Amino acid sequence: MLPHKHVLISAAVGAVGWWGTGTPAAGLAALATGVLPDLDHLIDYSYYYWRGDHRIILPLHGYEYAVCGAIVALRNSDQILGVAVFSYLVHLLADQAENRTKLWGYSLSFRLWQRFRLDHISTVPEAAVRGRDDDLAMLKGLLQRWRKHLERGEESGLGDG
Repeated sequence: MLPHKHVLISAAVGAVGWWGTGTPAAGLAALATGVLPDLDHLIDYSYYYWRGDHRIILPLHGYEYAVCGAIVALRNSDQILGVAVFSYLVHLLADQAENRTKLWGYSLSFRLWQRFRLDHISTVPEAAVRGRDDDLAMLKGLLQRWRKHLERGEESGLGDG
């Protein structure tokens, strides 16, 4: 799922969490746990770059983390952690629905057991490959725009220290 979708979903969960708990920290926690796990895609993209083989490693995506977080939140009656865990779980479920993985595809243990092999985790491996290619194209476009922005800054003298 593209980042802007995770931001929108997490912001909605965060708004409800803020309203429910009465503290903006719940909203920030929901936003963080609903968006930041996607940083682990860099590991998958690096693996693909170096090995030329698409794997679904995603070390920050795992139902196991949600279960552990829920246990801690419930044991400590921690509402903010509860909102954060819920937002994280929604992130996983949204990814699973959009990426069409098998039932346990977003379990880190399952992926490890399957040796992170795309064809063992995805019900539609072609969709996962298209998703990876779309993500890489988006990242490439962002990097090119950033590079052009930096070059314009240097040309105008803004890059001088």
